[in-house]
Amino acid sequence: MSHDERHGLRDEYPRVSGIGIATGIGGLWGAMCYSVLWEGTPFEVDRSFVESATGTLVLLPARLVLWSIRWIELLTDHTFDFSNNHLWIGLVTSAVGALLAVAVFLLVRRGVRQVRARRTLP
Repeated sequence: MSHDERHGLRDEYPRVSGIGIATGIGGLWGAMCYSVLWEGTPFEVDRSFVESATGTLVLLPARLVLWSIRWIELLTDHTFDFSNNHLWIGLVTSAVGALLAVAVFLLVRRGVRQVRARRTLP
């Protein structure tokens, strides 16, 4: 008996995890938010949209980063100038988007599992 036969069937390609997909989508979400607010691509938004409830949700990763920067400015009583150095904000915004997407994925997965568990109980 060969080594492969003893361990059963194996997939040729590894299965992609939900957390991996959520991380990728969230990272892209954050990058898109940075691109919209700092570069004006793929579309431009005005201040009223950014401050609206819809705009806040759509641009949430960037809004959280901006709120954090503002909070730190208030705590340190110092205004930061990122006009020449803001690429790091894009990286942080992508990371925040990834964290938000993973958190949502985990909450939804937990809810689905709880619903399934209730259905299987007698």
